Amino acid sequence: MRAAIIETAGGQVVAGEFAEPEPVEGETVMEVLAAGIHPVVRGMATGGHYGSKNHYPLVPGVDCVARGEDGIVRYAGFARQPWGTIAERVAVRMGLPIPAGADSVQIAGALNPGMGSWLSMTARVNQLGELGTVLVVGATGVAGRIAVQSAFALGATRVVGIGRDPERLAEVERFGGVPVSLADGAAAITTALAGTEPSLVLDYAWGPAAETVWEALERRGLEEDHADIMHVQIGTMAGTHAALPGALLRSRRITLTGAGAGSVSVAEMMAHLPAFMERVATGEISAPVREFPLSRVDEAWSYAGPERAVVVP
Repeated sequence: MRAAIIETAGGQVVAGEFAEPEPVEGETVMEVLAAGIHPVVRGMATGGHYGSKNHYPLVPGVDCVARGEDGIVRYAGFARQPWGTIAERVAVRMGLPIPAGADSVQIAGALNPGMGSWLSMTARVNQLGELGTVLVVGATGVAGRIAVQSAFALGATRVVGIGRDPERLAEVERFGGVPVSLADGAAAITTALAGTEPSLVLDYAWGPAAETVWEALERRGLEEDHADIMHVQIGTMAGTHAALPGALLRSRRITLTGAGAGSVSVAEMMAHLPAFMERVATGEISAPVREFPLSRVDEAWSYAGPERAVVVP
């Protein structure tokens, strides 16, 4: 079959012939309609992501929209390495029918970057009964812009989006969020919060960006902290390490956790996917996507624009 192929860790991605997927018990071969090139896809393909098993040559890709032998179009993933989803066909266990009339490219481009924030926010609503203020660190990326939309869809009263790119920060504002340039530092974040405390910090940046947020959340005094802040680490676009002040943990009611494959069960993800897919299908939540044919997968792989590259075999 035709597929995207990587021969060695860090090697070039090319379109070529690869062995057909070999399904084991419980797996189904499906025809791929669209597959996104997400940061996790690049990380696993190069061996840098914790989910990589370093099997080469390999077909990259972690999820897709695909049509089964029964004709039903599903969102699918978790293919066994060395097979991935950026190919004509894939053998998978996981598959959920996409809503009628949904755009396959939108689903393929939105679900992976959107599920981390969606799961975190729905869990927070269940804990607190409401979202209140949500702080999105790295709001100018694809996942961050989806998170801003998702926060309002789930009832947030205020969304502060932090990033660097002025044009994409303007998009955050068009969604109804309060844009903050990371270059303006902690004081600008404090101003944007307007006296509120975030119930949730969705962090796609980490590194120095997270440190700036913690500076903005600092408090002085020995009085009881009535806030309840959950900081969820989702991505590391600004750095893999961040220096967390010990005083912040002692002086604030703040919890740090992560969101990613391995930290959330497949069953939990499957349970929340339909609701998120429905929002994407209706257009309430949209992902900026750019479509590439499989023959141009090398160009799609190196694409660094403001949209999510989606390959259509």
